[in-house]
Amino acid sequence: MSNTEQRTGRRHFVMGALAAGIGSCTVARGQTRESSPRTPFNPKITEIKTYKFNVPTGKPRVDPGTGKLISSAFKTWLFLKIETNTDLYGWGEASIEWLSPVVEKTIQGWRELLVGRNPLDVVAICDDITDRLPWKGGPILGSAIAAINMALYDITGKAWKVPVYQVLGGRKRDRIKVYNGSLNFESVEKARAIARAAVDAGARGLKGNPLEARIWPMDQRVVEHCTNVVAGVREEVGPNVQILLDTHGSPTPALAILFARMVAPYRPLFLEEPCKVGDVAAMKEIARQSPVPIATGEKLFTARAFKEVIDARACAFLQPDVSHSFGLNHFLKIAHMAEEAQMLMAPHNAGGPVHFASLLHVDAVISNFLVQEVWNIERHSQYVDHDFEFDRGYVALNDRPGLGIDVNENHIAKLPYKSSMAYREYRNADGSWKGW
Repeated sequence: MSNTEQRTGRRHFVMGALAAGIGSCTVARGQTRESSPRTPFNPKITEIKTYKFNVPTGKPRVDPGTGKLISSAFKTWLFLKIETNTDLYGWGEASIEWLSPVVEKTIQGWRELLVGRNPLDVVAICDDITDRLPWKGGPILGSAIAAINMALYDITGKAWKVPVYQVLGGRKRDRIKVYNGSLNFESVEKARAIARAAVDAGARGLKGNPLEARIWPMDQRVVEHCTNVVAGVREEVGPNVQILLDTHGSPTPALAILFARMVAPYRPLFLEEPCKVGDVAAMKEIARQSPVPIATGEKLFTARAFKEVIDARACAFLQPDVSHSFGLNHFLKIAHMAEEAQMLMAPHNAGGPVHFASLLHVDAVISNFLVQEVWNIERHSQYVDHDFEFDRGYVALNDRPGLGIDVNENHIAKLPYKSSMAYREYRNADGSWKGW
């Protein structure tokens, strides 16, 4: 048997055990705890609760090319709590920009499909919900299922008294490489200063959004400016700090290729979403011509969509978002497909601490992990009790049961929710749409 066949066999065994019902494994563990074969541990879901609230991000963002508002000074987070008839409960997160209210209604509409079920039947419950739906994809369904999947795994880990990464098969690393610094493209001088401050504070990866100031589709002035910024930052931070560039799917393929060729000497780790998502052929052509590795995936949700990108070899790095792509199990399916194609995973994260905790657990168990995006980590302790230990570009794993966090429920229940976040508006000088 080949090494690939052995790995595949082990993977199918683990996933098969999960699919067969995590509750059966819990009985075995229960025998060593308090239960016996005659009295299996059989908790039931009694209630689901959702919490939707705003989190400050700083000043509103303005399009540097047109001066129009593109986002407000806050984001909306959506947390889910699943309660049981025992002292066990679990937390999930379905935060998704501009769509959180719709996702919340979706989760609440599934209450009757959850109450009364054994929360340890993680895969069975999530499959039962998705099997009832004629629509199988999209960010709303993907985010709603993801929150439920996270919360059920949180409960299962607590029931077993182990971290979720052990429920998923065991960790392959004891710390997770992250990038959490920012790149600023206003000026070379400001970019260098912000990059230096981030690195001095411990960051080893810096990410920013080049090309946003362009005012027409082939604005070479902006390409040259952004290249100069990256060159200045590379000179400032040296060769061992990663530079990551995210164009949000807004450039044309021609502009993305031009920029990639100009910025390549400064060795960015990747160029993320270099064209609009959905055209795999265009992405493949960019990947073929770009000297900078291409990353994509935050706007894809199903394994089928990722498989199309993988089969076309339309990128080097995949970026699924565990809060939108149907949760931990589906994320691992995507990671395993990528592994067979020798592609690495650089998961997307624009959410909160429950989302981040879930990412740490799936990052720990996959073989083809590259680096993890982190957002607003310095604010996480305001909302959850956690042991996220950030040290020189890594976050250490801990052995707390479940997802390893506990939400400050009393605090988030009092936080305001405001629905007036501005939709992004990227426009060229002539008023035509330029991105997103």
